[in-house]
Formats: sequence, C-alpha cells, structure tokens
Amino acid sequence: MEYERLLAACHQAYDQTINQASLEETRRLKEYKTAATKGLVECEIRSIILPLLADHVLREANHYIRLLSWENKK
Repeated sequence: MEYERLLAACHQAYDQTINQASLEETRRLKEYKTAATKGLVECEIRSIILPLLADHVLREANHYIRLLSWENKK
C-alpha cells in the first residue's frame, strides 16, 4: 500500500511539473500572439490574414491559459 501511495504521489508531481511547463510556454506564446495581433490591427505588419483570425488565435491561447491555470489549482 505504501508503494502504491508513493507511486501515485510521483505521478501527481510529474503531471504538475508538465502542466506548469505547459502553462509557462503557453504564456510566452500568448505574448507573441498579442504582439502579432497588435501589429496587424495597427497596420505595422503586412499580412494576408485578417485581424479577426489573429484575434481568434489569441483568444485560443487565453482559453488554454485558463484551463491550465485551473488544472494547477486542483
């Protein structure tokens, strides 16, 4: 029983480590997407995509940050 408890604790710690790393990487990606969206909206970046698509991609990053943050609080 003790080994099962230790194994479960290891899995939980591993999952939390991966989740935290994913959250940090998603936050960095969000910063990039924010800058890109701002550049498109302010006509500083020439592109064939619409600013609406860039905004959608940014909202996706925000959604995943919320999901990962919620998972870290469990």
